[in-house]
Amino acid sequence: MSDFKKLINTITSIEEAIQEGAQNGLKTAGLRVAATAKEKLGTYQPSVGEYPAWQTLKPETVKRKYTTKKGKVKKSGKEYLKKYGSFAPSGTADDSPLVGHSELRKAITTDNSQIEQGNVFVGVAEGNVATYGAVQEYGSAKRNIPPRPYLRPAVVENKEQIAEEIKNSIAETIANFRQGDF
Repeated sequence: MSDFKKLINTITSIEEAIQEGAQNGLKTAGLRVAATAKEKLGTYQPSVGEYPAWQTLKPETVKRKYTTKKGKVKKSGKEYLKKYGSFAPSGTADDSPLVGHSELRKAITTDNSQIEQGNVFVGVAEGNVATYGAVQEYGSAKRNIPPRPYLRPAVVENKEQIAEEIKNSIAETIANFRQGDF
């Protein structure tokens, strides 16, 4: 094989290693963002970057969390009332904002179907939970629901780690190529 052909093969191998490493790093980054978003649910969040802090829940929302559909106070509701005296929002994790039955938390996933184009999607893909998640993320003036963003702040909070993961994954992939591959 000519030296020129070896050079071309080496450059091609390096390009492939960079692409593979970047894709692996993006997959890891997507999982990191999803995990961070899931962690946000259930606890009031401060502002992050351009995203506002979460407003406290309305008393009727807190009450709904702690009563049955027939209006009977659940055991957890009795504990809440004992601790706070009413169903007024406490501003603590006891209000469990964005946690009803944990459907939203379970539904947050990653989609790597466009990884070759450099895209990883994180969120809730479809169904009623997706609608609920979007309303919570962006708010709804029509329904008087303030925004409680959990996905976009998860990206902002992990920005540096995402860049580091992609960089490290590229370096690791290149390092793992056998010397003869170049």
